[in-house]
Amino acid sequence: MYVAPESRVPGSKFTQKCDIYSFGIVLLEMLTGRLPDGGSEDDGKGLESHVRKVFRQERPLSEIIDPALLNEVHAKKQVVAAFHIALNCTELDPELRPRMRTVSDNLDRIKLQ
Repeated sequence: MYVAPESRVPGSKFTQKCDIYSFGIVLLEMLTGRLPDGGSEDDGKGLESHVRKVFRQERPLSEIIDPALLNEVHAKKQVVAAFHIALNCTELDPELRPRMRTVSDNLDRIKLQ
């Protein structure tokens, strides 16, 4: 789901932090090649939860990365950095999510690596 957890409550307002969450989900989709709705491989919990679990358990990146990106072995550092940006954007607590300017700067740094 692209909708931030805090905006799923009836009557809540959409904020910039909701947009950051949605951007993080789109970035995770691009990195994994999977949809965000949480299929059987994600235990029905969603893409963000699944990726976070793989990183927390220090499992191989090959479990979550889009197979098309696996051929980009020379870019592993950049791919991991992009995953970290996406996970920061999808923090459950909106106050922990970065501003879009920070996200943009971090993506620019990856490009320069």
